[in-house]
Amino acid sequence: MKNLKLLLFLVLLSISAKSFSQDQLSSPDDVTPQYLENIFKNAYIDVLEVKDTFVKIKDNRTIYLDIDSQKRFISISILYTLKEGAKKDEILEVFNTINKDVLMIKCHYNESAHSVSFYYYFWIDNGFSDKTFVSAVKLFQTGVTLAISKDSNNTIF
Repeated sequence: MKNLKLLLFLVLLSISAKSFSQDQLSSPDDVTPQYLENIFKNAYIDVLEVKDTFVKIKDNRTIYLDIDSQKRFISISILYTLKEGAKKDEILEVFNTINKDVLMIKCHYNESAHSVSFYYYFWIDNGFSDKTFVSAVKLFQTGVTLAISKDSNNTIF
């Protein structure tokens, strides 16, 4: 009877350990544009372009993924052209609100191109799972949607 209880306990322990385990961690050394391409193809997200320095994907938005040269992080970014006629003071006011209220992402105004880059750094230096990275990209898109909503008067987006 004790052996049966012990066996049952070990089976339950092994099932619960398996159910709570994460995906296998990937090493930063494994990260290449082709590796990122495979992650998103496996997640059924369109891969539009793969270059030596970046990967371009399309989910709800077109997103650029850049691998840090030292493989410490992957930069996730989206580029938007601002409305024609948007004034610099209006743009900076909305961007200050975004940078203050939307903690996950930051925005950078490129005055000469009249555009904005939203970006987030996904740190990989201690390893990461593919599932966590895809989730971070999806959360980033939600953050960009929230950021755009901060332009409540639709003056710049």
